[in-house]
Amino acid sequence: MAGKASKKQVQTNIKILNDLYTLSLPIVVLSLLRAFYSKSNDSTYVGTSIKWLLLNAPLLISIYVIELSGRPKVQRDPQTGSKKIIKEGLDLSQSDGLLQYLFDLIYLSLFGNIGRILFNTNKFYYALFLCPVYLCFKLYGLKQQYFGSGTKKAAAPVKEETDNKDTKSKRQMKREKKGDNQVKYKYS
Repeated sequence: MAGKASKKQVQTNIKILNDLYTLSLPIVVLSLLRAFYSKSNDSTYVGTSIKWLLLNAPLLISIYVIELSGRPKVQRDPQTGSKKIIKEGLDLSQSDGLLQYLFDLIYLSLFGNIGRILFNTNKFYYALFLCPVYLCFKLYGLKQQYFGSGTKKAAAPVKEETDNKDTKSKRQMKREKKGDNQVKYKYS
């Protein structure tokens, strides 16, 4: 069973990587061509290429990291011709964690490239600022979960002690009013 699961993971990783390259490669090439052929009069090819590399650095680095960590390593036996899985790579189909953050960077960079292709502007790359903002939001929530705020925790037990004395349920108040006398039934 373990071999079957690793073979399935290898197949899904290869499919995800192939889909990623099929989606991103044409968009990146068209964006590069658009950057070179529609450059302004005062810019040079070197300046345009440096600007393009800086704007696409998150995309290229993310694809490189996903390629290194997710690409399975398979060795072919020369005598029998069978394939042996050496390393299946990280599961690229997981729905959270660092890989999802890298895929978000890739998709937002591709959004910026599509804006570059269609509208010849770099303003769509501002969407890349959403990733660090989202990361700060998640880290703040993680900090609150593990560390919390010290002032609220110290004040909370004192308040609970006073609340326990003052608040009683209706049942407790009725029992105290009756003096904890149990009702006795007389049967004739």
